[in-house]
Amino acid sequence: MKFKYEKYASLSTVICCAVDLSAALYGFGAYADEVTLCKLHEEVYLSCQSERKIISLCASGNISPNNGYVQYRFGTTDHIALEFPKKRFPPMHHFRISDISEGSLSFTHVKFRSGNYDYVLYQGFPSGVYIKKSGKLVSNLLCEKGDYQTISPRAFRGIETVAPVDGIDN
Repeated sequence: MKFKYEKYASLSTVICCAVDLSAALYGFGAYADEVTLCKLHEEVYLSCQSERKIISLCASGNISPNNGYVQYRFGTTDHIALEFPKKRFPPMHHFRISDISEGSLSFTHVKFRSGNYDYVLYQGFPSGVYIKKSGKLVSNLLCEKGDYQTISPRAFRGIETVAPVDGIDN
């Protein structure tokens, strides 16, 4: 009988290790269906799927705007189409965050500029990212349901807070 239980114990160890390895390789968080482009050692500030792509805002060691790094990633687990900034710099002068409340509306915006494009990740109902080129809207991607589609409150400690533009923000 002892041999029989040892056989099952080693099988369960193999299964657990395979599940842990899958999570490490593919960036799965607590839920197998929640895919993010953040690495295991990074904090997920926001992540969601939109039109078969993944939008992720990831951070590590980001205890103030001058510490750690924040990176925006867009793409799939097989191919990251955009990573900003390319190198891992502290977020000061790269990212800004605003808390916008106007009447019954309440949004949080994380903003950055890459070339001629302005990106605004927004949390509200719904959440998503809109992109402007030279001031004109070129894309607005809405988040599908998920656990990480709200911007983590911890982002406020590590990203420079700025007042909204025009009371609503543009």
